[in-house]
Amino acid sequence: MLKESIKELKKEKGILILGHRGCKNLDVPENTLAAFQKALEVGSDGIEIDVETTCDKKLVVTNRWFLKQTFNFFPWERDLNYIQSQGNHQGILIPTFDEVCEFIQGIPDFICNVEIKSSDKGYCRTAKKATSQIYNFGIENQVILSSFDINTLLTVKFKHPDLETAYLFRKDDRVLNVEDKKSLKYKINGIINRSGLKALIAATNTIHPEISLFSTRKKFFWQNNPLLTKKNINTWSVDSNENLELAINSGVDIVISDNPQKMVEYRDRLILSSEY
Repeated sequence: MLKESIKELKKEKGILILGHRGCKNLDVPENTLAAFQKALEVGSDGIEIDVETTCDKKLVVTNRWFLKQTFNFFPWERDLNYIQSQGNHQGILIPTFDEVCEFIQGIPDFICNVEIKSSDKGYCRTAKKATSQIYNFGIENQVILSSFDINTLLTVKFKHPDLETAYLFRKDDRVLNVEDKKSLKYKINGIINRSGLKALIAATNTIHPEISLFSTRKKFFWQNNPLLTKKNINTWSVDSNENLELAINSGVDIVISDNPQKMVEYRDRLILSSEY
């Protein structure tokens, strides 16, 4: 579980703000040490990162869709050296998970939401290796491990039941192949995923619904289920003042933002105005 000092930080600020992939929309490449440092400098309470496994079984911090769009391959299709060399050619210093763990280790009370991207069927090797490294660096009290994949969350719960885990769910699921969206399986999975039920199956501490799933009119299933709403609630991606207020009014603990500087400034103004 997150250490007590971070829980106290939540009480002090009302809501905590993490930089999505560091600072996704600023002047540094996302999911890099420079982006994480930038998030710290603009006042973020932590960062959200993506972790993937390369074809040579190394853990790399990158987003699969970013890599596909930028270099036309997925991380599991290339080895670490190749991925980093391609990034270097475009001025993108793609870090290993070890390097990011070391960065987090040096900043007490800085939260790191580690999103595990998994393509494994069943037991998740990425999660197994990532959690081992988290504990090796002694940063388990600063980490929330999140995933859309229930097998990933069950792997973590089995291996490290004390680590805070979070089930991610969104309005429309992404798929590797666009044709999959036409299938009945995709539609049924979408309904199940949006309900948040997998968080109960995986016994996660936290749920991470997309901000579009906070309906103020017709409530979604997870909003009416006391077993889900009593969990910690974090949300993404919160980039407008209106959505930050929606998150605050909905009792959210942490928001993940593409523009953490803007959200930190607005949150601080809200705190200041409430004091007078």
